[in-house]
Amino acid sequence: MVWIILLLCLGLVGSAGYYQGPVRAAFAFFGLLFGTLLAGPLSSLTQHLLPLLGLHHPVWTIFVPQVLAFLIVLTIFKVAGQVVHQRIAVHFKYKVSDQLMYRWERVYARLGLCVGLLNGAFYFILLTLLIYSAGYFTTAAGAGPGDSAGLRFLTGTRQDLHDVHLDRVLASYDMVPNRVYQATDLASLLLHNPLLLSRLAHYPLCLELAERPDFKALAHDAELQQMLSSQAKVLDIIRHPRLHDMLTNATVFAQVGGRLGNDLEDLQSFLTTGQSPKYDPETILGIWNIDRSATLVQVRKKQPAISPKQLDTVEQELFPLITGLSLTAMPNNQMILKLLNPNISESTIVAAGTWKKDQDTYEVNLPGSLPETSEIEFEQGHRLFLPKFGYVLAFDKDL
Repeated sequence: MVWIILLLCLGLVGSAGYYQGPVRAAFAFFGLLFGTLLAGPLSSLTQHLLPLLGLHHPVWTIFVPQVLAFLIVLTIFKVAGQVVHQRIAVHFKYKVSDQLMYRWERVYARLGLCVGLLNGAFYFILLTLLIYSAGYFTTAAGAGPGDSAGLRFLTGTRQDLHDVHLDRVLASYDMVPNRVYQATDLASLLLHNPLLLSRLAHYPLCLELAERPDFKALAHDAELQQMLSSQAKVLDIIRHPRLHDMLTNATVFAQVGGRLGNDLEDLQSFLTTGQSPKYDPETILGIWNIDRSATLVQVRKKQPAISPKQLDTVEQELFPLITGLSLTAMPNNQMILKLLNPNISESTIVAAGTWKKDQDTYEVNLPGSLPETSEIEFEQGHRLFLPKFGYVLAFDKDL
Protein backbone atom coordinates (compact mmCIF):
# COMPACT_ATOMS: atom_id res chain seq x y z
CA MET A 1 0.00 0.00 0.00
CA VAL A 2 2.90 2.38 0.73
CA TRP A 3 4.23 2.06 -2.82
CA ILE A 4 0.76 2.57 -4.29
CA ILE A 5 0.46 5.82 -2.33
CA LEU A 6 3.90 6.87 -3.56
CA LEU A 7 3.01 6.21 -7.21
CA LEU A 8 -0.28 8.06 -6.86
CA CYS A 9 1.41 11.08 -5.30
CA LEU A 10 4.13 11.19 -7.93
CA GLY A 11 1.68 10.63 -10.78
CA LEU A 12 -1.02 13.06 -9.74
CA VAL A 13 1.18 15.85 -8.41
CA GLY A 14 3.73 15.36 -11.20
CA SER A 15 0.94 15.74 -13.78
CA ALA A 16 -0.26 18.87 -12.00
CA GLY A 17 3.28 20.25 -12.21
CA TYR A 18 3.38 19.48 -15.94
CA TYR A 19 0.32 21.66 -16.55
CA GLN A 20 1.13 24.32 -13.98
CA GLY A 21 4.72 24.88 -15.06
CA PRO A 22 7.92 25.10 -12.99
CA VAL A 23 7.24 28.53 -11.51
CA ARG A 24 3.97 27.66 -9.80
CA ALA A 25 5.27 24.20 -8.94
CA ALA A 26 8.45 25.67 -7.44
CA PHE A 27 6.50 28.17 -5.36
CA ALA A 28 4.27 25.30 -4.22
CA PHE A 29 7.37 23.32 -3.23
CA PHE A 30 8.76 26.17 -1.14
CA GLY A 31 5.29 26.69 0.30
CA LEU A 32 5.26 23.03 1.39
CA LEU A 33 8.77 23.33 2.78
CA PHE A 34 8.31 26.55 4.73
CA GLY A 35 4.78 25.60 5.75
CA THR A 36 6.12 22.43 7.34
CA LEU A 37 9.00 24.25 9.05
CA LEU A 38 6.84 27.12 10.33
CA ALA A 39 3.74 25.11 11.31
CA GLY A 40 5.01 24.59 14.85
CA PRO A 41 6.36 28.10 15.56
CA LEU A 42 3.28 29.79 14.07
CA SER A 43 0.78 27.51 15.84
CA SER A 44 0.81 29.76 18.93
CA LEU A 45 -0.60 32.53 16.71
CA THR A 46 -3.08 30.47 14.69
CA GLN A 47 -4.42 28.99 17.94
CA HIS A 48 -6.23 32.29 18.48
CA LEU A 49 -8.26 31.56 15.35
CA LEU A 50 -9.88 28.44 16.82
CA PRO A 51 -12.69 30.28 18.67
CA LEU A 52 -13.48 32.19 15.47
CA LEU A 53 -13.89 28.85 13.70
CA GLY A 54 -16.13 27.51 16.44
CA LEU A 55 -13.50 25.04 17.66
CA HIS A 56 -13.66 25.37 21.44
CA HIS A 57 -12.83 21.82 22.52
CA PRO A 58 -9.26 21.41 23.84
CA VAL A 59 -8.61 18.44 21.55
CA TRP A 60 -8.55 20.78 18.54
CA THR A 61 -5.48 22.52 19.96
CA ILE A 62 -3.46 19.34 19.43
CA PHE A 63 -3.21 19.63 15.65
CA VAL A 64 -5.53 22.28 14.16
CA PRO A 65 -3.24 25.30 14.87
CA GLN A 66 -0.36 23.56 13.03
CA VAL A 67 -2.62 22.68 10.10
CA LEU A 68 -3.90 26.25 9.87
CA ALA A 69 -0.36 27.66 9.95
CA PHE A 70 0.72 25.20 7.24
CA LEU A 71 -2.24 26.07 4.98
CA ILE A 72 -1.74 29.82 5.43
CA VAL A 73 1.94 29.65 4.46
CA LEU A 74 1.21 27.32 1.54
CA THR A 75 -1.57 29.61 0.28
CA ILE A 76 0.71 32.67 0.40
CA PHE A 77 3.35 30.91 -1.69
CA LYS A 78 0.77 29.61 -4.16
CA VAL A 79 -0.69 33.08 -4.66
CA ALA A 80 2.80 34.49 -5.16
CA GLY A 81 3.57 31.70 -7.65
CA GLN A 82 0.41 32.47 -9.60
CA VAL A 83 1.34 36.17 -9.82
CA VAL A 84 4.86 35.42 -11.07
CA HIS A 85 3.59 32.78 -13.51
CA GLN A 86 1.03 35.21 -14.92
CA ARG A 87 3.66 37.85 -15.64
CA ILE A 88 5.93 35.32 -17.39
CA ALA A 89 3.02 33.97 -19.41
CA VAL A 90 2.00 37.45 -20.53
CA HIS A 91 5.58 38.22 -21.58
CA PHE A 92 5.95 35.12 -23.77
CA LYS A 93 2.45 35.48 -25.21
CA TYR A 94 2.74 39.07 -26.38
CA LYS A 95 6.43 40.01 -26.51
CA VAL A 96 8.21 37.12 -28.24
CA SER A 97 7.80 35.28 -31.49
CA ASP A 98 5.41 32.34 -31.81
CA GLN A 99 8.30 29.94 -32.49
CA LEU A 100 10.08 30.99 -29.28
CA MET A 101 6.82 30.79 -27.35
CA TYR A 102 6.19 27.16 -28.49
CA ARG A 103 9.72 26.18 -27.50
CA TRP A 104 9.27 27.86 -24.18
CA GLU A 105 5.97 26.05 -23.55
CA ARG A 106 7.57 22.64 -24.19
CA VAL A 107 10.51 23.35 -21.90
CA TYR A 108 8.20 24.93 -19.35
CA ALA A 109 5.96 21.85 -19.20
CA ARG A 110 8.89 19.44 -18.88
CA LEU A 111 10.48 21.48 -16.12
CA GLY A 112 7.09 21.64 -14.46
CA LEU A 113 6.91 17.83 -14.51
CA CYS A 114 10.31 17.57 -12.80
CA VAL A 115 9.38 20.02 -10.06
CA GLY A 116 5.95 18.38 -9.80
CA LEU A 117 7.61 15.02 -9.09
CA LEU A 118 9.57 16.71 -6.29
CA ASN A 119 6.30 18.08 -4.91
CA GLY A 120 4.78 14.61 -5.21
CA ALA A 121 7.56 13.21 -3.04
CA PHE A 122 6.91 15.97 -0.49
CA TYR A 123 3.17 15.23 -0.47
CA PHE A 124 4.01 11.54 0.00
CA ILE A 125 5.99 12.37 3.14
CA LEU A 126 3.17 14.56 4.48
CA LEU A 127 0.51 11.96 3.72
CA THR A 128 2.44 9.10 5.26
CA LEU A 129 3.21 11.31 8.28
CA LEU A 130 -0.53 11.77 8.72
CA ILE A 131 -1.08 8.01 8.39
CA TYR A 132 1.80 7.38 10.81
CA SER A 133 0.16 9.56 13.47
CA ALA A 134 -3.45 8.50 12.90
CA GLY A 135 -2.48 4.86 12.55
CA TYR A 136 -1.06 4.88 16.08
CA PHE A 137 -4.53 5.62 17.46
CA THR A 138 -6.34 3.12 15.22
CA THR A 139 -3.82 0.43 16.14
CA ALA A 140 -4.49 1.04 19.83
CA ALA A 141 -8.26 1.15 19.33
CA GLY A 142 -8.60 -1.63 16.76
CA ALA A 143 -10.85 -4.54 17.69
CA GLY A 144 -10.07 -6.80 14.75
CA PRO A 145 -11.84 -7.79 11.51
CA GLY A 146 -14.98 -5.96 12.57
CA ASP A 147 -13.33 -2.57 12.24
CA SER A 148 -14.41 -0.20 9.50
CA ALA A 149 -12.51 -0.05 6.21
CA GLY A 150 -10.97 3.30 7.18
CA LEU A 151 -9.61 1.98 10.46
CA ARG A 152 -8.21 -1.12 8.78
CA PHE A 153 -6.56 1.04 6.08
CA LEU A 154 -4.83 3.29 8.61
CA THR A 155 -3.75 0.40 10.82
CA GLY A 156 -2.50 -1.73 7.91
CA THR A 157 -0.69 1.12 6.18
CA ARG A 158 1.05 2.12 9.40
CA GLN A 159 2.26 -1.44 9.73
CA ASP A 160 3.54 -1.27 6.14
CA LEU A 161 5.45 1.90 7.02
CA HIS A 162 7.08 0.00 9.84
CA ASP A 163 7.92 -2.94 7.58
CA VAL A 164 9.77 -0.71 5.10
CA HIS A 165 11.41 1.25 7.96
CA LEU A 166 9.85 4.56 6.95
CA ASP A 167 8.44 5.02 10.43
CA ARG A 168 11.94 5.82 11.68
CA VAL A 169 12.13 8.78 9.31
CA LEU A 170 8.60 9.97 9.99
CA ALA A 171 9.02 9.81 13.79
CA SER A 172 11.56 12.63 13.70
CA TYR A 173 9.03 14.94 11.98
CA ASP A 174 5.96 13.97 13.98
CA MET A 175 4.43 17.06 15.61
CA VAL A 176 1.86 15.25 17.76
CA PRO A 177 2.77 15.90 21.43
CA ASN A 178 4.20 12.89 23.22
CA ARG A 179 1.60 13.19 25.98
CA VAL A 180 -1.12 12.46 23.41
CA TYR A 181 0.52 9.15 22.61
CA GLN A 182 0.94 8.46 26.33
CA ALA A 183 -2.76 9.12 26.88
CA THR A 184 -3.57 6.78 23.99
CA ASP A 185 -1.43 4.03 25.52
CA LEU A 186 -3.22 4.45 28.84
CA ALA A 187 -6.65 4.36 27.22
CA SER A 188 -5.69 1.22 25.28
CA LEU A 189 -4.35 -0.39 28.46
CA LEU A 190 -7.62 0.28 30.29
CA LEU A 191 -9.85 -0.80 27.39
CA HIS A 192 -8.04 -4.11 27.00
CA ASN A 193 -7.72 -4.67 30.76
CA PRO A 194 -11.06 -3.58 32.29
CA LEU A 195 -10.03 -4.83 35.75
CA LEU A 196 -7.53 -1.96 35.91
CA LEU A 197 -10.42 0.53 36.09
CA SER A 198 -10.77 -0.19 39.82
CA ARG A 199 -7.05 0.53 40.25
CA LEU A 200 -7.44 3.78 38.28
CA ALA A 201 -10.04 4.96 40.80
CA HIS A 202 -7.40 4.60 43.56
CA TYR A 203 -4.81 6.77 41.84
CA PRO A 204 -4.32 9.83 44.09
CA LEU A 205 -5.18 12.38 41.41
CA CYS A 206 -8.36 10.44 40.54
CA LEU A 207 -9.67 10.35 44.12
CA GLU A 208 -11.15 13.82 43.84
CA LEU A 209 -12.60 13.10 40.41
CA ALA A 210 -14.25 9.96 41.77
CA GLU A 211 -16.27 12.13 44.17
CA ARG A 212 -17.80 14.21 41.38
CA PRO A 213 -21.42 13.34 40.51
CA ASP A 214 -20.70 12.98 36.77
CA PHE A 215 -17.91 10.47 37.37
CA LYS A 216 -19.98 8.62 39.94
CA ALA A 217 -22.71 8.30 37.33
CA LEU A 218 -20.19 6.77 34.92
CA ALA A 219 -19.04 4.27 37.52
CA HIS A 220 -22.63 3.19 38.25
CA ASP A 221 -23.81 3.02 34.63
CA ALA A 222 -24.50 -0.70 34.17
CA GLU A 223 -24.63 -0.54 30.37
CA LEU A 224 -21.29 1.26 30.09
CA GLN A 225 -19.63 -1.07 32.59
CA GLN A 226 -20.90 -4.06 30.60
CA MET A 227 -19.44 -2.61 27.39
CA LEU A 228 -16.09 -2.06 29.09
CA SER A 229 -15.95 -5.51 30.66
CA SER A 230 -16.84 -7.20 27.36
CA GLN A 231 -14.24 -5.05 25.53
CA ALA A 232 -16.74 -3.68 23.03
CA LYS A 233 -15.55 -1.64 20.05
CA VAL A 234 -13.92 1.64 21.02
CA LEU A 235 -16.24 3.68 18.81
CA ASP A 236 -19.29 2.05 20.42
CA ILE A 237 -17.94 2.88 23.87
CA ILE A 238 -17.20 6.47 22.88
CA ARG A 239 -20.71 6.82 21.44
CA HIS A 240 -22.29 5.82 24.75
CA PRO A 241 -24.44 8.87 25.62
CA ARG A 242 -23.07 9.48 29.10
CA LEU A 243 -19.41 9.08 28.10
CA HIS A 244 -19.92 10.99 24.84
CA ASP A 245 -21.35 13.95 26.74
CA MET A 246 -18.28 14.09 28.97
CA LEU A 247 -15.77 13.72 26.14
CA THR A 248 -17.42 16.49 24.14
CA ASN A 249 -17.70 18.80 27.14
CA ALA A 250 -14.78 21.21 26.73
CA THR A 251 -14.78 22.19 30.41
CA VAL A 252 -14.70 18.63 31.74
CA PHE A 253 -12.09 17.60 29.16
CA ALA A 254 -9.85 20.53 30.10
CA GLN A 255 -10.24 19.85 33.84
CA VAL A 256 -9.33 16.17 33.53
CA GLY A 257 -6.51 16.89 31.08
CA GLY A 258 -5.10 19.60 33.31
CA ARG A 259 -5.22 17.32 36.33
CA LEU A 260 -3.69 14.21 34.75
CA GLY A 261 -1.77 15.59 31.77
CA ASN A 262 1.50 16.16 33.61
CA ASP A 263 1.49 12.82 35.43
CA LEU A 264 0.85 10.31 32.65
CA GLU A 265 4.11 8.44 33.16
CA ASP A 266 3.42 8.12 36.87
CA LEU A 267 -0.16 7.02 36.15
CA GLN A 268 1.05 4.35 33.73
CA SER A 269 3.48 3.08 36.35
CA PHE A 270 0.65 2.93 38.88
CA LEU A 271 -1.64 1.02 36.53
CA THR A 272 0.99 -1.52 35.50
CA THR A 273 2.75 -2.07 38.83
CA GLY A 274 0.43 -0.65 41.48
CA GLN A 275 3.22 1.71 42.57
CA SER A 276 3.30 5.49 42.15
CA PRO A 277 6.85 6.90 42.33
CA LYS A 278 5.44 10.40 42.71
CA TYR A 279 2.74 9.87 45.34
CA ASP A 280 3.76 6.74 47.26
CA PRO A 281 6.13 8.73 49.55
CA GLU A 282 3.05 10.59 50.84
CA THR A 283 1.83 7.74 53.02
CA ILE A 284 -1.57 9.16 53.86
CA LEU A 285 -2.82 9.41 50.28
CA GLY A 286 -5.40 6.86 49.21
CA ILE A 287 -8.51 5.06 50.43
CA TRP A 288 -8.46 3.47 53.89
CA ASN A 289 -11.09 0.95 55.03
CA ILE A 290 -11.93 0.23 58.64
CA ASP A 291 -10.45 -2.95 60.11
CA ARG A 292 -12.74 -4.03 62.94
CA SER A 293 -10.48 -6.73 64.37
CA ALA A 294 -7.45 -4.42 64.37
CA THR A 295 -9.58 -1.77 66.08
CA LEU A 296 -10.44 -4.24 68.86
CA VAL A 297 -6.73 -4.97 69.24
CA GLN A 298 -6.22 -1.25 69.92
CA VAL A 299 -8.97 -1.39 72.55
CA ARG A 300 -7.13 -4.24 74.30
CA LYS A 301 -3.82 -2.33 74.12
CA LYS A 302 -5.43 0.76 75.61
CA GLN A 303 -7.24 -1.26 78.31
CA PRO A 304 -5.11 -4.34 79.08
CA ALA A 305 -7.36 -5.34 82.00
CA ILE A 306 -10.60 -5.30 80.04
CA SER A 307 -12.76 -8.35 80.60
CA PRO A 308 -14.33 -10.42 77.79
CA LYS A 309 -17.78 -9.19 78.80
CA GLN A 310 -16.65 -5.57 78.67
CA LEU A 311 -14.99 -6.18 75.33
CA ASP A 312 -18.24 -7.64 74.01
CA THR A 313 -20.06 -4.52 75.19
CA VAL A 314 -17.52 -2.35 73.36
CA GLU A 315 -18.09 -4.36 70.17
CA GLN A 316 -21.86 -3.89 70.40
CA GLU A 317 -21.45 -0.14 70.91
CA LEU A 318 -18.65 0.47 68.45
CA PHE A 319 -19.33 -1.80 65.49
CA PRO A 320 -22.61 -0.12 64.41
CA LEU A 321 -20.70 3.15 64.28
CA ILE A 322 -17.68 1.98 62.31
CA THR A 323 -18.96 -0.81 60.05
CA GLY A 324 -18.44 0.33 56.46
CA LEU A 325 -16.38 3.34 57.53
CA SER A 326 -13.62 4.58 55.19
CA LEU A 327 -11.20 7.49 54.86
CA THR A 328 -10.13 9.11 51.61
CA ALA A 329 -7.07 11.37 51.64
CA MET A 330 -6.48 13.42 48.48
CA PRO A 331 -3.39 15.25 47.16
CA ASN A 332 -5.10 18.64 47.61
CA ASN A 333 -4.97 18.06 51.41
CA GLN A 334 -8.67 17.25 51.54
CA MET A 335 -9.95 14.28 53.53
CA ILE A 336 -13.41 12.77 53.75
CA LEU A 337 -14.87 10.23 56.12
CA LYS A 338 -17.53 8.04 54.49
CA LEU A 339 -19.94 5.38 55.71
CA LEU A 340 -21.19 2.60 53.45
CA ASN A 341 -24.96 2.16 53.31
CA PRO A 342 -25.47 -1.60 52.78
CA ASN A 343 -29.02 -1.12 51.54
CA ILE A 344 -28.01 0.88 48.47
CA SER A 345 -24.32 -0.18 48.26
CA GLU A 346 -23.25 3.45 48.22
CA SER A 347 -21.20 5.51 50.64
CA THR A 348 -22.35 8.76 52.16
CA ILE A 349 -20.00 11.45 53.46
CA VAL A 350 -20.26 11.82 57.24
CA ALA A 351 -17.40 14.29 57.65
CA ALA A 352 -15.18 16.33 55.34
CA GLY A 353 -12.02 18.09 56.39
CA THR A 354 -8.32 18.48 55.75
CA TRP A 355 -5.00 16.87 56.52
CA LYS A 356 -1.58 18.42 56.91
CA LYS A 357 1.93 17.12 57.44
CA ASP A 358 4.45 18.53 59.86
CA GLN A 359 7.77 16.77 59.22
CA ASP A 360 6.85 13.10 59.82
CA THR A 361 3.59 13.75 61.66
CA TYR A 362 0.14 13.89 60.06
CA GLU A 363 -2.72 15.85 61.58
CA VAL A 364 -6.32 15.42 60.45
CA ASN A 365 -9.17 17.85 60.98
CA LEU A 366 -12.65 16.43 60.44
CA PRO A 367 -15.37 18.84 61.64
CA GLY A 368 -18.35 17.05 63.15
CA SER A 369 -16.43 13.99 64.33
CA LEU A 370 -15.03 13.81 67.84
CA PRO A 371 -12.35 14.80 68.31
CA GLU A 372 -12.28 17.09 65.28
CA THR A 373 -8.48 17.33 65.19
CA SER A 374 -6.45 14.15 65.57
CA GLU A 375 -2.88 13.10 65.08
CA ILE A 376 -2.66 9.84 63.17
CA GLU A 377 -0.07 7.12 63.17
CA PHE A 378 0.94 4.47 60.64
CA GLU A 379 2.05 0.89 60.86
CA GLN A 380 4.36 -0.20 58.02
CA GLY A 381 2.60 2.27 55.74
CA HIS A 382 -0.40 -0.04 55.25
CA ARG A 383 -2.36 0.58 58.44
CA LEU A 384 -3.59 3.91 59.79
CA PHE A 385 -4.63 4.65 63.36
CA LEU A 386 -7.13 7.47 63.91
CA PRO A 387 -8.46 8.49 67.35
CA LYS A 388 -12.25 8.85 67.08
CA PHE A 389 -15.32 8.24 69.25
CA GLY A 390 -13.02 7.72 72.24
CA TYR A 391 -11.27 4.81 70.56
CA VAL A 392 -8.31 4.34 68.21
CA LEU A 393 -9.77 3.22 64.89
CA ALA A 394 -7.60 1.08 62.63
CA PHE A 395 -7.85 1.46 58.86
CA ASP A 396 -6.18 -0.71 56.20
CA LYS A 397 -5.14 0.81 52.92
CA ASP A 398 -7.31 -0.29 49.99
CA LEU A 399 -5.14 -1.69 47.17
